[in-house]
Amino acid sequence: MKGTATEEAPASAVEINTALADLRIAKDSVGNKEWLSGDLAGEPTVSLSMLGSTASPLSALASAGCDFLTPVISFLEEPLGQLRGEPDSVSGPAGQHEQASQGANTVADGYGSTVANETSEWSGGAKENYTETATKVVDGIKAIGEAAATNAAAITAAGEVVAQVVDIVTRLITEAVGKIVPIMTEAIAAAPATFGASIAQAIPQCVAIAVDYGGQIAGKLAALLSSGENLVKLIEGAVGVLDVAKEGLSVIGDLAGGSSSSSSSSQDGSSATDGDSQPEKDKDSDKDKDTDKNSDKDTDSDSDTEKDSDKDKDTEEDTVQNPLDGEWIPVKEDQA
Repeated sequence: MKGTATEEAPASAVEINTALADLRIAKDSVGNKEWLSGDLAGEPTVSLSMLGSTASPLSALASAGCDFLTPVISFLEEPLGQLRGEPDSVSGPAGQHEQASQGANTVADGYGSTVANETSEWSGGAKENYTETATKVVDGIKAIGEAAATNAAAITAAGEVVAQVVDIVTRLITEAVGKIVPIMTEAIAAAPATFGASIAQAIPQCVAIAVDYGGQIAGKLAALLSSGENLVKLIEGAVGVLDVAKEGLSVIGDLAGGSSSSSSSSQDGSSATDGDSQPEKDKDSDKDKDTDKNSDKDTDSDSDTEKDSDKDKDTEEDTVQNPLDGEWIPVKEDQA
């Protein structure tokens, strides 16, 4: 599978499309259970409901009158307690991932149709660039949908395989009990004649049978663990491929948000400039106010000066109009 794109070389449309194809291959591999080990691949498949089975294969011992042997070989049923669970705990999350996958594909198909309609009359480099970007978006969204579908398939397949192992273990225990019961039944029948010695001889034989089948069960559990590791590797590979699509979508998102960021920065810069110029405007306004005040003072001073001048004029007029002021010259009388 392909590696992730680097920051210096963002994912191209071809790389995203390749990632989408790889995810589809991974989903098919998971769904077809190609990750199963050889010990489990040939076993018959069972329903997921087998996970919730509560049957006890050892209960046949009690029915045959050999219940005293149950505690001795109870280790055969221990794996069943670890493997069993609620089927809904598997089908529920798988269904959620499947719905997410369907939703992503619906969005991608809708957007692809819209782009095709909007650019039907376009031509030249603008159409080519726009279509290439739109293809990245569509394939990127579909890649996310395929990843969700892969998760859904993995959850379902893993649950089915565990249910399959539950069925295998149950069948192995049933086979063991089928061999043990006749031996113990015969020993019990001969017990009165042998004073119980037959039972003492039969128990080790029965335990040996249980141990043999316990080994077979352990082999199936080991195969289950190995299969689980293979499944995890497939999922990890799918996640790595998904990173290519995520890288492409994030680059497109950054480009789409670039103009908004530039516009916002420009507005912030303009606001900052206005903010810086405002104090200067205030200072100029204060200076104008001071000038007006000085002008008012000059006007008041001129008014006072005019008043003083008027007073001087009034004084001069009073001086000229007084008939007693001035120099008196005596008048000589004519001689007779």
